[in-house]
Amino acid sequence: MPTTEPSPAKTPRRRARPSQQLRRWLPFVVGLAIGGLLSGAWLLYSRASRTLTTIQQTDPRRQITAAPIRPSGVPGRPVVGELFPTPAPLPNALQQPVNVLLLGVDKRPSADDGVRSDTLILVHLDPQAKWASMLSIPRDSVVSIPHLGRAKVNSAYSYGYTNAEAIYGAGTAPDAAGAALAAETIEGFLSIKVDYTAQVDFHGFEVLVDTVGGVLVDVQQPLLDAEYPTEDYGVERIYIPAGLQVLGGHTALIYARSRHASTDFDRSKRQQLVLRALLDQVRARGLLENITALPQWAEVLEQNIRTTLPISSFGMINGLAALARELKSDRVAQLSINPLDVAIDLEDGSDIYWNRADLARLVARWQAGPDAANQGHIQVLNGAAVAGIAGRISDYLISKGFALDAPGQAAQVYEHTTIIDYTGHPDTRRRLADLLGLDARYVVGQPSPDAPPAPAQADILLIIGQDYQPRWLGE
Repeated sequence: MPTTEPSPAKTPRRRARPSQQLRRWLPFVVGLAIGGLLSGAWLLYSRASRTLTTIQQTDPRRQITAAPIRPSGVPGRPVVGELFPTPAPLPNALQQPVNVLLLGVDKRPSADDGVRSDTLILVHLDPQAKWASMLSIPRDSVVSIPHLGRAKVNSAYSYGYTNAEAIYGAGTAPDAAGAALAAETIEGFLSIKVDYTAQVDFHGFEVLVDTVGGVLVDVQQPLLDAEYPTEDYGVERIYIPAGLQVLGGHTALIYARSRHASTDFDRSKRQQLVLRALLDQVRARGLLENITALPQWAEVLEQNIRTTLPISSFGMINGLAALARELKSDRVAQLSINPLDVAIDLEDGSDIYWNRADLARLVARWQAGPDAANQGHIQVLNGAAVAGIAGRISDYLISKGFALDAPGQAAQVYEHTTIIDYTGHPDTRRRLADLLGLDARYVVGQPSPDAPPAPAQADILLIIGQDYQPRWLGE
């Protein structure tokens, strides 16, 4: 009989240890995670890229090669280039100082002037020194608008918007033309270069503020406006109490726009205050929270913001982001065209004609940044009995970054040029004395009883004596 050999005993299969299972699945999990992150990053990048491409627009001022067709019956001027040629977009990160015209636009067509720019703020950005300077321009300022003539400054955007193709050529978008004509107007008005423009519709501003959870604002005085305009062209009564508070989008817009409760000059200060609060809020939220809000921001930006800044370039975005991260509140100068700093030559109803010499001094302070804004004002008095010397030296000091008030006449002739500091600005008087090479004996930190009366607005008097030097005139 055949013998049957017993089958070998089965060896029980050992279970893989948890660590072995983890090693087996780890590459898949990591790959899935990396794939998810890359997909998410790609979606974010794709969405951001589309948004940036949408809101960036070509500056019509750069594409004029021949005199365009003029609106019927409107006097024009030959187009031979810009008053200040605008440079090509920066190739890499923001590196050189630039001037950007911010426009708050009300796109509700009204019966009197249609679409209009209700807010105009000129911003100077210095990415190397890490500071910014804002200059608010009252909308009632009378200026010379190319192709239109003398009119209020806020008419420039409206006229460009309405006559886009007639001024800048076929295919020009109305909002691009509005911003371009506003920029040309400001260049002529202030004798400066406007490199780029950025415009935001007021509805978009409201939504943007809401997406960051509101803005923290210290309201200095209660604001009561019994006739704030509504969307349906009616009015409503608005009251915002004083105190530190978080303003939602609608309230923040009201606080920035209301003009019935105070002057237009006070409104300019409130607008700059809200802009700074918005920047602070975005910075305080942190990277992760801001990334989470990107999809919502993208929709708001695409619908309500247009700019000629080359933000579709990663280098420019990187430069702007770096500046925003490092820009501290005390490195933002806030200035405005107002009667305390600029004399009014003529007021005709609500039309305001500003003094050109005072405007030039204010613009010089704006270009010099926060250091000049905090250094105190200097008034030059003619104590040398030389006609025009105070004005000429004032102009020279402005070119050196000092803040100057209107020059005046000393009550007597001075043998030695003298600096008198009335409000305690030692750094400024020292820098001024070093520039002029004055003897320390004639630099006074505490005025004596027989010193001239303190000036109404200036902090420091520079009294030019008979020992003045021609080099003080930049000669």
